[in-house]
Amino acid sequence: MLTGQFVYLVCAQQHSTLQSYPTITILSDGRVNGTDLIQREKDVYTFKGDILGTLKVEKDGVTIDGAGYALKADRNGGVMLRKNPGDILMPFCYGGVVVRNVRFCNESCIFGSTQGNSFLNNTFEGGGIDINGLVSGTENIIKYNVFIGCKYAISADYSGVNVVSENNFIDCNMFIALYGGGVMFDRNYWSVYETLYPDAKEIGLTGIWDTPYTHKPIYGFDHVFVDCNPLVGPVAGAGAPEVHDVLIPVPTEAMFVKDFCPIVLMVVFVVFVVVVGIVCWFILKTIKPAEPEPKPILKEKK
Repeated sequence: MLTGQFVYLVCAQQHSTLQSYPTITILSDGRVNGTDLIQREKDVYTFKGDILGTLKVEKDGVTIDGAGYALKADRNGGVMLRKNPGDILMPFCYGGVVVRNVRFCNESCIFGSTQGNSFLNNTFEGGGIDINGLVSGTENIIKYNVFIGCKYAISADYSGVNVVSENNFIDCNMFIALYGGGVMFDRNYWSVYETLYPDAKEIGLTGIWDTPYTHKPIYGFDHVFVDCNPLVGPVAGAGAPEVHDVLIPVPTEAMFVKDFCPIVLMVVFVVFVVVVGIVCWFILKTIKPAEPEPKPILKEKK
């Protein structure tokens, strides 16, 4: 059973997005303003290199793929999905957004709300995910991310149900919110687990500890949340990929025709040459050379 409460990001309550870094915008008509390092293909926006600044989204249903590159901002920057960043309780947000394969550096964050977003395979170095507003909002999915040394890892204040599963939390502090429905934590890896529960045992070969991970409140406004199925080891493949990782493309008909035909022609040519060579050798081996005609015997004159 999934249990949990909200994780509270104090930084989101204290600051609005500042202009200390450039702002890059995905406009409502789909165009990208502010950089040439983002390649657009329909509603998928892929990084072509490390980006300095805050990426502001003004369009529903887009996918931001970092391809392993970094988004470099600070605690006040990152990916901004909020329509009104200055309104903490009811900021309203663009929804149905996927953010994946991004390296968030310098404590940069994702600022969103509960409108069916998915945050997958990202790496956060000191930053985190901040979700605020619209209590009746739909779920956000937070999976396969790596949080490293995050002072405030996840916020879900004044929001609906969110699922946090199969992430790696490495030396992160978590804060519980006072408002909202609840965050469901399940099957996450916590680097501090064995220190807190030295007598815990793995359940068979399931990769799950037999003792739930319980977050202990740090401040007076903190609440408790529980991960009932904490993982024994880190989630393999979580976090943003390395830039130099080679991605194997999915075969298409065009690729098949382009790559397959030259190979077939080459193979046919080689087979033809081999067959002709064998036939020629066989013919030369089996056909006997013509015997020379005997020379006439000349009789000696008496």
